[in-house]
Amino acid sequence: MLVSIQPKPCPTAIRPGTVHGVRDVSSQLAHDLRTPLAAIAMNLDFATSELGPDLPETLRDALADCREANQRAVSLVADVADALRLASGVLRPRIAAVDVSARVGAAVRRMALEVARRSVRMMWAPDVAIVQADGDLLERVLDKLLEQALRHAHAGDSIDVSLRGDAVVVRVSFGHAGTAPSVEVARQSLAMHFADVAMRAQGGAVWTEAEAGALLLVIALPA
Repeated sequence: MLVSIQPKPCPTAIRPGTVHGVRDVSSQLAHDLRTPLAAIAMNLDFATSELGPDLPETLRDALADCREANQRAVSLVADVADALRLASGVLRPRIAAVDVSARVGAAVRRMALEVARRSVRMMWAPDVAIVQADGDLLERVLDKLLEQALRHAHAGDSIDVSLRGDAVVVRVSFGHAGTAPSVEVARQSLAMHFADVAMRAQGGAVWTEAEAGALLLVIALPA
C-alpha cells in the first residue's frame, strides 16, 4: 500500500515592503558563508599540493573528503539563499520550453561516478516530455533529488529514474538488508526544501512517498 506525504506549504508569507530585506539577508548570508568556505577549499588544495608525493594515501583521502564536504556546504548556502529569493519573488523563474528527458539524462550522467563508487545500481528510462519551465532550476532540482536518493542508498541497492506522465519519479529500492528511511527524514533536508520551493515557483511540486522496501522522490512537472 502506498503512503503519500504531501509537501509542506511554501513559506511565501512575505509582507509588502519586506522584499528588499529578504534579498539583502539572503545575499549577505551567501556572501558571509561563501567567503570562509572558499578559503577552506583553497587551503585544502594548497596543503595537498605542498605535500605532493609525500602525502600518505590515507591523509590524501581525508583531505579529499574534506574538499567534497566543503563543496556540499557551498551548494547548500546557494540553495538557502535562492529558496529565500524564490519564496519572496525576488528571484523569478525564466520559463521556456524544456526537454525534460534531456535534463534528466544529464543529471543521471553527472551522478554516474559517485553511483559506481558506492556500488549502487542506477537505471534511467528516457521518454519524451516537453514542459514550460526554468531549465536551470529544474536541473538543480533533479540534482538534489538524485543526491538525496544516493544519500539513502547503500551498496547493492538500486535507483530507478523514470518519467511517468507529468512527473519524474526517483525510486530507491533497498536490498534485503536495507531499511527504508522514513518519508519525513527524507523530506526534511535543506536540499529538498530548495527543490520544493523551486518547483512551486514554476507551477510544479516535489514530494516523497514510501512503500515496502522503497523510497520514492517525485517531481510533479509544471502543467
